[in-house]
Amino acid sequence: MSFINRKERKIPDLNTSSLPDLIFTVLFFFMIVTHMRSVPVNVLFRTPEGNQLTRVTKRASTTYIFIGKPLKQLQATMGDTIVVQVNDRFVPLDQLAEVMKAEKERMEAKDNTEMTVVLKADRDVPVGIVADVKKALREANTLRVHYSASKNSAPSSKK
Repeated sequence: MSFINRKERKIPDLNTSSLPDLIFTVLFFFMIVTHMRSVPVNVLFRTPEGNQLTRVTKRASTTYIFIGKPLKQLQATMGDTIVVQVNDRFVPLDQLAEVMKAEKERMEAKDNTEMTVVLKADRDVPVGIVADVKKALREANTLRVHYSASKNSAPSSKK
């Protein structure tokens, strides 16, 4: 019986020359598909400070409400009164409940149940206006409200 002289078989090397093209294609796909939401702020506001803050994670079902005085460019037409901005448009306080109901209806069913309102109010806004906004949100059955604040630079020493 004779044995045939066999050479070791090697697995051919993997060709990775097209790998950068594939990575950039996937990167561009995710850049295009990802929904970046930005709301132009037309309200002057300085957020209150807090020390127990968390981030909003689900942005698709988030509606932003800004409360404060209009920017200097808009003060000529709107005056120096406190205004309410829902996402990118100004809303009179007496129509806020209807606008929020319309926002809920505009969303998909899964986002509708998880709708979150982020309330960004100037620190000098009277509490009565914030209470009126909260009342309008209750009328619209929008009960998940987050209050925006900036982080304290130094912890409070009061006990």
